[in-house]
Amino acid sequence: MANKAAIDFGNCNTVIALWNEEKQCAEMIRETSFCVPGSVFVPSIISYEPDGRFFIGSQIAANASPESKEFRWMKRYINLRSPYALRIGDERIDAKRAAEDFLHTLTAAVFAETREAPDELVISVPVESFEHYSDWLLGDMKRFENLHLRLVDEASAAAAGYGLSLHPGDTLLVLDFGGSTLQAVCVSVTETGSKDGRSCRVLGKAGCTLGGMTVDRWIYEAVLARLRISENDPFLRRISAELLRFCEQVKIRLSEAESVLFDFFPDHSFVLTRDDLAALFREHCLFDSLDEIIEEALRAAEDHGLVREAVTAILPVGGSCLISSIREHLESRFPAGKIVWDEPLGAVARGAAVIAGGMHIYDFIQHSYAIRYTDPRTGEYAFKTIVAKGTKYPEKLAAGPMRLKASYDGQQRFGIAVYEITESGTRPGNQNEIFFDSDGSVHVMPLTEAEVRSEQRFWMNEHNPLFLAADSPAERGLPRFEISFGIDANKMLLINAVDLQTGQHLLSDYPVVRLI
Repeated sequence: MANKAAIDFGNCNTVIALWNEEKQCAEMIRETSFCVPGSVFVPSIISYEPDGRFFIGSQIAANASPESKEFRWMKRYINLRSPYALRIGDERIDAKRAAEDFLHTLTAAVFAETREAPDELVISVPVESFEHYSDWLLGDMKRFENLHLRLVDEASAAAAGYGLSLHPGDTLLVLDFGGSTLQAVCVSVTETGSKDGRSCRVLGKAGCTLGGMTVDRWIYEAVLARLRISENDPFLRRISAELLRFCEQVKIRLSEAESVLFDFFPDHSFVLTRDDLAALFREHCLFDSLDEIIEEALRAAEDHGLVREAVTAILPVGGSCLISSIREHLESRFPAGKIVWDEPLGAVARGAAVIAGGMHIYDFIQHSYAIRYTDPRTGEYAFKTIVAKGTKYPEKLAAGPMRLKASYDGQQRFGIAVYEITESGTRPGNQNEIFFDSDGSVHVMPLTEAEVRSEQRFWMNEHNPLFLAADSPAERGLPRFEISFGIDANKMLLINAVDLQTGQHLLSDYPVVRLI
C-alpha cells in the first residue's frame, strides 16, 4: 500500500509515481483510462463538451464530440498569468480551472486504485516558475486532508531519479528540455544517514521559458511563411488548431525519421527534413540559448566549488531532448560517454517519488527578492534586494535591519511590497506566444512589454499586502520602524519588525511569502 506520491504536471504530458516503501523504489502509474496506450504518460489536455462534461488525456480521442473545445498548455498559461479562457455555455473556464479539473480527475482515479490517499505528495515545478504558480499548485492539492505537500524543482527531481543508480561523490548536470521550459541543474550526490543513503546537493541552476511548444510555434510560423498564408486568413482561423497539432506531430516524427511529408494541405505538400528543423533552430538561436543555460548553471556551480571536469554525467530529461539535432548538439558539446539517455521522459516523476520516500535535496534560493520603495530623489519606485539569488536556507538574512521612514507627516500605515526578480525570462526567438481564441483558433502574438516584464519582476504579496501600523502618527523623513528578514527551512520569508518610537516588537519571524 503506497502513501507517498509524486506528480509531474507537464505542459504536454503528466506522470504520477508512487513510492513503494517495501521495495524502496518508485513505481510509475499506468492509469489506463487516461494514459497513452502502453505508456505512463497522460496527455495534459482537457476537452469540454457544450453541456459542461469533460474528458482528459487519451479519453478525448474516443469520447470528444465535434463541438468540444480543448484546453492545452495549461501550465504555461498559468505561469504567464494569461487571461485566455474558453467559453463553455455561460461559463468562462481559464487555465487554472482547466488544470484543476484535469488534476482532480486524474489524481482521484489514481488514488482510488491505490485505495489509500497519500499522506505525502511531492509536486515538481520548473526552475523558473514564479511563486504564484507554486502557490496555486499547493492550494489546489489541499483538497486532500492530512496531506503533507512539498515542492521540488523538476531538474533536481530528475537528478534524484537517476541518483539511485549513481554513487556518492558523483556530480551530475541535468538538462531538462520539456514542453514549456529549458532548465539546467548541477547537483552532487552525497552520502547521508537516511534510509536510502543518498542526497542531492544543488550546486547551480538556470532556466528560461523556452520549450517544445516554442518549437511547435516556430514550425507553424515557418509553414505559413512557406505557403504564403496570412495568419488572418479566415480559412486558417478554422483549421489553425489542427495545423498546430500537426506541426507538433511532425516534430515528434522527425525524432525517428530523417524526413517527413508535410501533407496537411494535400495540394501544397512538401518534405520537411531534420536539417530543415536544425536550420530553424539556428535561425531562432536555440542552440545558443541551450549553451547559455548550461553555462549559467555551471558558472553558478563553480561559485559553490565545482570543477567542471568533475561532472560525472549529463542527464537529458524531457521530450525535446529527443529531437535529433538537440541530441547531436549535446553529444558534440560533451565528452563521449558522459551523456546518459536511460530515462529522458519519466525521470522527473520518478525522482519526485524518491524524494517523497526520504531522499534529501539540499537547495538554495533560485531568484532574487526585493522590497519596493520610493526613491526620494526621483519620486520613482526603486528596489532594495533582501534575498540574493543563490542564498542557502534556513538563513538569517544580512540585508537587515532596514529602517522605514515616513513619506509624509501623519503617516500611520507602512506597506511592505515584496517582489520576485529573475534575470532569465524569455530568450532570443521566443518573444512571441501562441494564444487561442474562445473558439479554439490559434493566434501567434508578440509578448507585450508588460508580459515580458511580468516574467522578470512579480509583486508577490500584491493580493495579501503586509502593513505596519504606527499607533501615533509618524513624522515625514524620520525612521519609524526597523525590519529584518530570515528564511526558514520551508523557504518562507520571515520578517521581524520593531516600532522605533515605542520599542514594541510588532512582528517576530512572521511568515510573509514563500520563496522559490
